[in-house]
Amino acid sequence: MALHPTPILPLPLQAHLRELVLPDAVASSNYLSLPDVIKHTSWGDVSVEALQRQIFDHSRNTRCRRWAILDSDDQLLGTVGLNDIDIEHHRAELAYDLSPAHQGRGLATGAARAVIAWAHTALGCVRVQATVLDSNLRSIAVLERAGMQREGLLRSYRHVRGQPRDFWMYAHTPPQLHGGQGESRAAP
Repeated sequence: MALHPTPILPLPLQAHLRELVLPDAVASSNYLSLPDVIKHTSWGDVSVEALQRQIFDHSRNTRCRRWAILDSDDQLLGTVGLNDIDIEHHRAELAYDLSPAHQGRGLATGAARAVIAWAHTALGCVRVQATVLDSNLRSIAVLERAGMQREGLLRSYRHVRGQPRDFWMYAHTPPQLHGGQGESRAAP
């Protein structure tokens, strides 16, 4: 059985994924540049040029996969993907963003679930992890609804706009790795 090269979103979401292409940088920059959109993230330069460089770099790097989240008219709603794919250690890091106009509809959660499942099946990852700024309550909720478990606080993990910030570490591992207990091993 051949595996699909792109994760498949659940039908109720009325959205689909495809590989990111350079023109996606315009729409992505438009919503990432809105006031308060990146306030609780570690995004830096969100100019069209910077995002085009990132899309180009990701297209050539086997350690990254990034997809556009599109509506039925192929309009960009957000992006989702995997960074730091490590085939030797069977792990990857989940990342996503979504235009504020399309938040609150389950798109980020559905996309995260689809990419987590794809990473486990298509890439053979036994661990899909995500780091989230401790103040990003919406993203924390997405990770938890997607079945990820909080593992711990990473103090001063990244500099965000010049300041050291704390991030939560989340992970998803197949339940069979923990005697069927993988989904219930949440940290207090």
